[in-house]
Amino acid sequence: MLVGDDIGESTEGTKVEVTLGDIDLDQPTAVLSQLNVWLNDEGQGVERGVQLRKRKRIIPMWKIVEASEVVKKNLPKTTGLRTLDSMKAIPHDDMVKLLKLCSEWRHNPNLVMQFGNVEAEIEFFASLVKADGWLKGDHIDLGLYLIRKRQQQLEEVEISDWTTTDVFFMVPACGLDWQNTYKVYVPCMLQKYKHWVALEIDLIQCEIKVYDSMVSLIPDQSLKEELGPLSITIPNLLHTLDFYEEGVYANECTRDWWCPWPIHRVDVPQQANQGDCGMFVLKYIELLSAEISLATCTSQNMPFFRLKLAAEIARGDAYMP
Repeated sequence: MLVGDDIGESTEGTKVEVTLGDIDLDQPTAVLSQLNVWLNDEGQGVERGVQLRKRKRIIPMWKIVEASEVVKKNLPKTTGLRTLDSMKAIPHDDMVKLLKLCSEWRHNPNLVMQFGNVEAEIEFFASLVKADGWLKGDHIDLGLYLIRKRQQQLEEVEISDWTTTDVFFMVPACGLDWQNTYKVYVPCMLQKYKHWVALEIDLIQCEIKVYDSMVSLIPDQSLKEELGPLSITIPNLLHTLDFYEEGVYANECTRDWWCPWPIHRVDVPQQANQGDCGMFVLKYIELLSAEISLATCTSQNMPFFRLKLAAEIARGDAYMP
């Protein structure tokens, strides 16, 4: 489907022409190509000439909501996270919205758009849609917030199989208290290697599973040394909180759970470039929490997942099953 030429309303209050006529929305690669022209090529050139002459303006896009504020979706009872289709096409309207939003940055790279608690400048979306663009903590946190928000929209969540932390290992908006869950997914930056991995803290088996998209980068022993402090901190923290006395379940660990927890690397699909580790982490967590196979987590699909995340951030909601 080709989109006709359109005139979008500018955030400056004037009309800004957005030429979409040659972009085929049925081809995600065509949309990504145009976004990269606006954000990573021409947009950066415009920015260098404009940025010092204008004060940045912050444009609120959407706000973070807590679990108690989430409006439940009225969906069939058969609809749940397990029916999530990670490769489902992005609605054309959302791609048009994303294109117009990024076109705004092309014409005025001084704009700052606030998504939740993230003040995003042009570089935020530029690195997100770039083929091997590095995802920062803000990208990861927004992606995980939308995943947790969808969980709250779909379920009456009191006790759940899972929740996530943010990149600072905190319980964030729409997150569950650990005493009401069985697994905690954590995005973890291995600082020494500048590499994102996903951790699954199993509160039943008292172990830490590592989902690493580039196992060739870090030897097993080095990985365990990097995560060693965490394997000690978690049981100590839980012991201090009387976690297993106060929690909703008893752990099934056959060892002394207050001792350092073992760290296991899980065999998962691998990335083929240097910049996709953050996107892999988000998809690992999204699919694992929905109990869906990781088969779609391939480097070939990462450009589509990047575009999908950009559309989800622009709309303020993750796509429903």
